[in-house]
This record gives sequence, structure tokens and C-alpha cells, in this order.
Amino acid sequence: MRKNLRETLRSAIQEGRLVAGTTLPSSRTLAVNLGLSRGVVTDVYDQLAAEGYLAMEPRHAATVAGVASAALAKPEPATPEWRFDFSATTPNVELFPRRPWIRSVERSLRSASRDALDYGDHRGRIELRVAVRNYLARVRGVRTDPGRIVITQGFTQALDLLCRVLAARGATTLAFETPSLPDEWATVRASGLRLLACPVDRHGLIADKLKQSDAAAVVVTPAHQFPTGVVMTSARRTALVRWAAGEGRLIIEDDYDAEFRYDRAAVGALQGLDPGRVVHVGTASKTLAPGVRLGWLSLPADLVDEVRACKGASDSGSPAIDQLALADLISTGEYDRQVGRARHLYRRRRDQLVDALSARLPHLRVEGAAAGLHVLLRLQESVDDSAFARMAASRGIAVRALSPMLLAGGRDRGLLLGYGRLPFERIDEAVESLARVIGRDGG
Repeated sequence: MRKNLRETLRSAIQEGRLVAGTTLPSSRTLAVNLGLSRGVVTDVYDQLAAEGYLAMEPRHAATVAGVASAALAKPEPATPEWRFDFSATTPNVELFPRRPWIRSVERSLRSASRDALDYGDHRGRIELRVAVRNYLARVRGVRTDPGRIVITQGFTQALDLLCRVLAARGATTLAFETPSLPDEWATVRASGLRLLACPVDRHGLIADKLKQSDAAAVVVTPAHQFPTGVVMTSARRTALVRWAAGEGRLIIEDDYDAEFRYDRAAVGALQGLDPGRVVHVGTASKTLAPGVRLGWLSLPADLVDEVRACKGASDSGSPAIDQLALADLISTGEYDRQVGRARHLYRRRRDQLVDALSARLPHLRVEGAAAGLHVLLRLQESVDDSAFARMAASRGIAVRALSPMLLAGGRDRGLLLGYGRLPFERIDEAVESLARVIGRDGG
């Protein structure tokens, strides 16, 4: 009863049902009314007074003290239920290899050393750094070693760490492709850096603007530019690496979905051309699921200590058990098998989506279909693609407009159509519904 009475009175004060200045019954009176001993009530009053909820003076009744009112928490927003989900940045999380992951977790826990459960190297578990090094060398042509890899909680943290280190070195400007993802612009701005927009054409990023800038680094997506889907040509890659080497700058390579190349072998990572100037960033968000929250930075040697220190200050390191599980998944070959299964499924969806768009919206151009998890449907420059996206949303169709992704503004218009979360058997119906939204006005 003592605990119940204490919690009841405390809650009444916290929630404002007993306002500041309210005089409470004497301990004797309240004890009689509640059928309790006076000692119980006295103990409760004394405890609440010690916590600051009651004011008590000798020979005076207890009164409610002033307690700051807390705003009632708003209900958690419900996840939207879309009829058709064309989200361009998300994979099919239902493909997550639950059983292999459970087996990897179990093996990792059985074999984990005691230090794996303690505070460790802020770069991440050596087991995962070795596994990632081997995987990147074999699949992406990345030249690195475990000592130059830092495990992160996805691309956002990787970008944040790099921005903080660059700002601490005195950098003021970071160049970014346009169009690109606005969420990433916010990360850059939060670090205090200014954004410089560098346009992208059908050959990739145009490096000319970089030469006249004070940008300390540039963020690029050379294997499959987001959102246009352009693959950076060898000539542009060479020019970009030459700029970085000549000016002593960095290239931050976001290799976000390079495993999903459909029409030929994936283009190797840009980092392989110059490991001393290119930071390679990869994650398991597309290959496994965003909720895994594991990614990696392959760094030039002179950045490792600063990024490791910044990572330590941010979170003292990523979850060790998850790192060990991912290392096991990679080392046993299950990760490669998972990527292969996903690539096969996504290719079928890609083919079906392109065919459906050609049949129902033949007057519009589809771009970026060679890789990744989305295509870009180009619209006329005179139309309002954001209005189309809002209209589609009102009809239960999740789709993203291109124009808000133009860092420096511009006239490009389009809709990003992801197929990661669009079941194969619903693609035709989804495109038909979208076509009714767009009509011929989009062309």
C-alpha cells in the first residue's frame, strides 16, 4: 500500500491533478480515510517531500510544491499504408535472411571472446573489418586494409563523421552532386559546412565547377548516381581523381547500391583508382535492411585517427554482436548468396516495371534502369512534379518528385519510381494507377 499511495500522489502532482499550493489532508486524516496506518502515510509524505513534490513545515499540513508540467506525449505516427509503394531509397526488407542471421548471431555469441562484450576499438570489431576488406577487394575492387576501415551506423553517420573532421581541419565547403538526396544536405549543413552544387549530366558529375571552388571534398555516387541513375564514365572518373590529387582534396564515394547491376558486371569502385584521395562508403542497408544500421568507411591513412576519435566521441562504437554476426554472414558466403537472391528478384521487378511504363506511358523517358532499386521517369520541364507526387499520395501511391532534389534549383522534372517494395504481381496495376495521375500532361 505504501508504494501504491506514493505512486498515486506523485502521478497526480506530475499530471497537474494536484496543483501547486494544494493543501493535503493531515497524515492522521488520510490514514483514517484510506484505512492505513498513520506511519505509512507519514513515510509517503516524507518521501515525496524529499523528492521535491511536497513542501512540509513543522506543525503545518503538507502542500503540493511547484512542479513543471510535462507536455503529454503525442501518439507515435502510424506508418503509412500505401496501395503502391514506389519509395526509391528502400529495399524489400522481407528479403532479410532471418534464419542465416540468427545462425550467425548464435555462432558469434558462442565464439565471442570476453573483450567483444567490453568497450573496444572505435573503428569496430576486427573480425568485421577483415571481412569487409576481403569482400570489398573481391566485389568492388577497393584497395584498403582493416586498419583503415571504420565501422559506422550507415551512410548518414559516415557522412557526419567526415564532415566533422573536415570542419575541424578548417574546411568551409563540401561539394555535392545535383540532383541528390536532401536528407544528406541536412547532415552537411548541421556540421557547419557550406554546400556547393555540382551538376550531373549523362556522363556523370561535371568536375569543371570544382576547379574554381574552395570545396575540400565532393560527395559522388559514381556507380549509379542518385537519383538519375547515370553511371560515371571513365573519362569523368579520371578527371575527378585528377582534381582531388592536384588540389589535395577528397572524394567521398557513396557506393550505396553497386551490388545491384543487371545488364553487365558492376563497375568497380572509384576508390580503386586512388586510395589516398578517395573515401569509399558502403552499407548493408540495401543488401540486407536499413534496420541493421551497419556501414563502413575505407579511409586514406591520414584520416583514420581523426575519424576514429570522432566516432568514439559520437557513440563509443557500433554494436559489437551485430558486427560479429555480419562478419560471420560475409565469411560464410551467406551474404553473397543473399545479394544474389535479391539481385535476381529486383531484376525481374525492374524488367516488369520498365515494360509497364513503356506500355502505359510510352511518351515518357525512363532513365537509370541499368542498376539499383529505382528508375527515373522524366517529365516535361513545364510540369509540377511535386504536384503529381502529392496527387499520387492522395490516391495511395508513394512516389517522390525530382525537382526538390535539385540543390541549386533547375528545370529538371521527374518522378522516382522504386521497385524495392513493389511486389512483382502488383507492378502493372501500380503503373496503371500512376498513369491515371500523370495522364499526358507529364509528357
